[in-house]
Amino acid sequence: MSEDIFGRSEKLLKGVERLGKFGSRFNYYPYKEAGRMIDRMTGLASEIPSFDSPTTNEEVLQTELKRRLIGEASYLEQVLSGRRYDFDTVVSLHGIPFEDIAVLRPWLESHKDETLEGIERLFQTSDIESFELGLPVDIPSVRRQAEEFAAVHIQKYHKRIGRLLEELTEVGGFLRDIDAVPTTEARSYFHPLTKTLAIGIAAICYITEDESLHIRERDLITLYGHEGMGHALNDVVTVSNGLPYFLTHSTSLTKTTKESVAQFYEKQLFKDLRASPETQKALGIQHLFEEIYKEATDIDNLNKYSLRLYQYAITVLANKELGDPKDPVTTKKKIDLIREVTLDPTYPVNIVDHTRDKFDSEGNLSPQIVSELIYCAQPVQRALQEFRNSGSHYEGEGRSRIDRTLLTGFWTPLGFEQNALIEARKDK
Repeated sequence: MSEDIFGRSEKLLKGVERLGKFGSRFNYYPYKEAGRMIDRMTGLASEIPSFDSPTTNEEVLQTELKRRLIGEASYLEQVLSGRRYDFDTVVSLHGIPFEDIAVLRPWLESHKDETLEGIERLFQTSDIESFELGLPVDIPSVRRQAEEFAAVHIQKYHKRIGRLLEELTEVGGFLRDIDAVPTTEARSYFHPLTKTLAIGIAAICYITEDESLHIRERDLITLYGHEGMGHALNDVVTVSNGLPYFLTHSTSLTKTTKESVAQFYEKQLFKDLRASPETQKALGIQHLFEEIYKEATDIDNLNKYSLRLYQYAITVLANKELGDPKDPVTTKKKIDLIREVTLDPTYPVNIVDHTRDKFDSEGNLSPQIVSELIYCAQPVQRALQEFRNSGSHYEGEGRSRIDRTLLTGFWTPLGFEQNALIEARKDK
């Protein structure tokens, strides 16, 4: 594919970004210019060949660029059209594989009993005697103390985990490009412009009744894995690789894959720490780690079930074939379907009632709610399977190659999987 195609696509995609920024600032679009932009993107896409089953890196790039141009044009056209967002449109715009949606209920049915058993086990093993209090960070003195306390622990984790990852994988060295700090924001995040990993103080700190501060080690590990090893490394590795512009800028079309990557590394960090008593000791958690790991596993299983239950509930709520969402008969159908796989008997009624006013005049569930299904997508797991099929293992040089593949570029889910297949076949 010629450099001219890449150059033209970069110009168009930057134009789309400018349209989005203009729309965010003024709440309007320059509609004529936006229409011309759609025509230019579809026109350029028509010049690019695509391959149902690409067999080379070049074919993967061509197919993914064509997919991105068509996707961005479709997304912009949907915004400008004024049409309502039905379920299939939202799923398509985010590239969420329907196969991952279809397995939600079967997965819940097969994991319900073991998850209930896990709740009982968690009750028996958890220390619930010492009452944890939330941090009143609105009080200046408490905020200052908590910021200093959290900063010490965050920096320690950043330093020690960085050393560990440099030993395990080539991409570990990129953590040196990232600054890790505490934040009073409710959610942790990675800021790509400043290369700052911000960990929420309230998410990792708590006080007890004697007013002493403590760290939730399990939550700090979880957040560092998700935001640091996932989102942060994904960004810094991507921008350092000289990729075409369209693979270096994330949009709604690539968010699904980004979250799948972050979810994978969130869990992988626990495995890496479990295999490194030396790092556990350096973090001061060696005597606690097995308890942390076991609790994290039980909580992860419970959280996974809760998340997939919510995702399944979204598909039930959005199912227009069940009838008018305002009809009591339809409401009962939805409650009954969710009840069959719920853990909490009150959940089905609560979720249905909570979303009662989240439908448009045509009965479509809010696109903001439907877009939560991006978290059910499993492109990373399918990519890892391709490497396993080719004989690559997640250790040593094999891990470095797999990590580079997972963390390099912002891809649509399908493009991500196709690229992984090509990289995996290089091992054969």
